[in-house]
Amino acid sequence: MTQGKPLDTEHPKGTLVLIGLYGLLLAAGWFAIYFLVYLRRGGVTP
Repeated sequence: MTQGKPLDTEHPKGTLVLIGLYGLLLAAGWFAIYFLVYLRRGGVTP
């Protein structure tokens, strides 16, 4: 065995960053549409 080699079972950090950025962009886009479009049109009125 060679010492100092990282284990293959560790998660790749770049993939986790991309997933996190995708989630943030999705949430930001959803809130932008909700506040800037939906609520300006009046939302749901009982």
